[in-house]
Amino acid sequence: MAAPIASARSAVFLSYAGMCAIWGTTWLVIKVNLHYIPPITGVGFRFLIAGLALYAVAAMRGELRRFSEVPWKLVLVLAVMLFGLNYVLTYTAETRLDSGLVAVLFGTLPFFMFGMGQALVNERTTPRIWVGALVAFAGVALISLASQVQGSPLYALAAIGAAASSAFANVYAKRHSRHAPLLTLPPAMLIAGIAVGATGIAVEHPNWHAAFSPPSIVSLLYLALLGSGIAFFLNLWVLQRIAAWIVGLSSLIIPVIAVAVGVVFGGEHFTLRELGGSLLVIVGIFIALSQHQSAAAVIPTECEV
Repeated sequence: MAAPIASARSAVFLSYAGMCAIWGTTWLVIKVNLHYIPPITGVGFRFLIAGLALYAVAAMRGELRRFSEVPWKLVLVLAVMLFGLNYVLTYTAETRLDSGLVAVLFGTLPFFMFGMGQALVNERTTPRIWVGALVAFAGVALISLASQVQGSPLYALAAIGAAASSAFANVYAKRHSRHAPLLTLPPAMLIAGIAVGATGIAVEHPNWHAAFSPPSIVSLLYLALLGSGIAFFLNLWVLQRIAAWIVGLSSLIIPVIAVAVGVVFGGEHFTLRELGGSLLVIVGIFIALSQHQSAAAVIPTECEV
């Protein structure tokens, strides 16, 4: 019994790490993609491609189901709250706020998940978890905030709204985690992709020559296939096996990875501020997870192995 549990825990750890690693790279790729496709249109195309790709994977694996077997309430929650509202609000916030400030404001996601997790799936958190998350959040703030922060309070609320929307969708998915990711993700992404993409085309009037240039296509495929298809599959797969609040802590880990990716591939500079912030994130996550209750939360039950 010990060997299967150890193997399952390793699979969860690797999936969680893979999800964080992929989303840590998408920040830099989004910067590239925004040079060619307007934000809302880009989000729509991203999820349209991801939804079609996951439908193809589901078909190859024989996991396509009849219309009546699809949990449409969960699909619509994911489409509207996770792939629609979350991304639209985030991109809208970035039109008027510094990206560092948006990263910090979105870092409130774990705290929404703490509260929603207790209300919707009866996941209880302890003061130590809150302290650890606050320390990690301080690290994200140190990394992301420059000396001058500029922006409108309304757009700051949009970024916080994106965090709340994403948190609700994740906790709701945890509540309905009996459904396989390939049953819910393809239709949810396709619905969001069509709706958001059509809205973007109508209001942003993209330059199609630029949108179909090689750099645009490569970056869009990366965001669609890895940043959406694979990463969100791992996200839902992990939610089936560990507490939602632990998944929520990933939003505090991802900025650290994004900084490292920016230094290695984006020509950005790593300063003492980034180093100090990264150390705070590591310490905070360690505090939040280093307790008996947290350890138990990451051990899959026998039926999940």
